[in-house]
Amino acid sequence: MTKAERIKNTIRETRERRKALRPVVFQLKLQNLSGKKEELLERAFLEAKWLYNWLVSDLERLDLPVNKVNMVEVKVGETFEKRTLTVLGSQVKQEIADRLKDNLRALAMLKENGHKVGRLKPKSFVNSIPLKQYDVTYSLDFARNRVRIQKLGSFRVLGLHQIPPDAEVASAVLVRKPSGYYLHVTCYLPREYFCYPYKLGEAVGGDFGVETKITLSNGIKIDFEVRETPRLKRLQRKLARTKKGSRSRGKIRLLLRREYEKLNNRRKDAQHKVLAFLRLYGKVVFQDDGFKGWAALFGGQVHSSGVGGLKSRLRDSLETPVVVKRFEPTTRECFACGKQHELSLSERTIKCDCGWTCDRNLNAALVILRKGLGLGPDQAVGLDRPELKPLERKAVARILGSNPYVRVSFPQ
Repeated sequence: MTKAERIKNTIRETRERRKALRPVVFQLKLQNLSGKKEELLERAFLEAKWLYNWLVSDLERLDLPVNKVNMVEVKVGETFEKRTLTVLGSQVKQEIADRLKDNLRALAMLKENGHKVGRLKPKSFVNSIPLKQYDVTYSLDFARNRVRIQKLGSFRVLGLHQIPPDAEVASAVLVRKPSGYYLHVTCYLPREYFCYPYKLGEAVGGDFGVETKITLSNGIKIDFEVRETPRLKRLQRKLARTKKGSRSRGKIRLLLRREYEKLNNRRKDAQHKVLAFLRLYGKVVFQDDGFKGWAALFGGQVHSSGVGGLKSRLRDSLETPVVVKRFEPTTRECFACGKQHELSLSERTIKCDCGWTCDRNLNAALVILRKGLGLGPDQAVGLDRPELKPLERKAVARILGSNPYVRVSFPQ
């Protein structure tokens, strides 16, 4: 058996084994960096930008053995100068080329589907470096809380304790953020790792909204919103008064990136809390809403909450998500009899001739739950009388109550 055949068999066996596992990304922060280490990391990201732009300027260079490229041409002003790649490992160079090939394939697929696409352009900065091969391009030392990166050396990291002992470590990405340097490690864990010892209920329906971000069929309303801070607005005004290319402009841009990172972390934390609560249900039913149309009317409220990101994460992270089609009528439909009503945005209560009166969002959540379970109006007996259990109230207080940007209201 040749070496190529052995590699193919190994890749095939790995894919089959990982079908029973789930991928999870753990974030590790590089700690206690000396001045020399920071210069080394900055040089690595600079060389990654040089190599990527060198490949983008002539795509035929992708046919070359990129792992053996040690010198590239860099545009400086109106001329080109040669730069030597000193800190990028051979596998890392090849992985940067593979990432570019993946980008080209993604553009080709979009073009086939009728989307208008342009050509790839050189980047002014690169903030991530792929490290695909564990124990080759990088390795983890759990005993000493350290990570070794090819040709960059060993670094102390924070957060290595998050990775369970039975996790199968796969690829990683070295990321540069305004707050520091991070290593995003992808691990594969058994599905039993995501099973909770108890369930709050068999199924729950959720309706996305603007005023209340998500209304559950049991009557719980969850709202979360992280608005722009006064500091961010001050920095934006200062940036507008600076001269392009000046040193002060660069400093303010760095402060802006840090402020945006803080806001993004707060929104992600709110999403984490909502996801952790919804995982306690057997099935979560929600509608595939299109938030791009919402942003045209309620841009500030939609963007400050990141509700679109929550929807995509519900689809990808939950154990058993059930998605109702986007154009399925839910808000206008009566839960009790199925009759369609014409409702304006100002009407917050639905009143039907059959005697059903309900809050607009709660009615939509109940209809979504019914349709997700495949039940008709005459079969959904008991769904309209959900009993909010004391266990659910405790779970809400324990999980959602720890975030000051999440507001929860219970049914009266």
